[in-house]
Amino acid sequence: MTAPAIDLTRRAWTFRRRDLTAIGTWIDIGRRWRPCLVIIRTGDELNDHTVPCVVTIDRAWIWSEDIGDVFAAAHMTAQFLHALRLDPSATNINRIRGLVHDLLGDLLTIPPRPPADKEVVAEITVTDRASGRTREVELTEDV
Repeated sequence: MTAPAIDLTRRAWTFRRRDLTAIGTWIDIGRRWRPCLVIIRTGDELNDHTVPCVVTIDRAWIWSEDIGDVFAAAHMTAQFLHALRLDPSATNINRIRGLVHDLLGDLLTIPPRPPADKEVVAEITVTDRASGRTREVELTEDV
């Protein structure tokens, strides 16, 4: 079973601002879990059609008022508005930008992802035919 790229059940923190929920969590990038900020519509966490809006720690700099990339942040904001099913009004643009700006510090302080809980799904006895030695092995799956 392949682990999801983002697991919204594992969180560092959660903030709600009216109809938007911001989640500090981790994203699997190249088999490494990296901190990220995920924005979704409040109540859509279990919806199969939810498109999470993700700001990775590696791209957080584009939102900075000092060194950021205004064009990249504007483009990402437009994508977020579409994914969140919000009209591209000035109010909604400022809501998204404000939410990300307010949580940049929190994103940068997300600790490393804790190890996943494991459930044993099988036990195997491995026998070395040459020596006759046996070894017990457990197969586990993230819960």
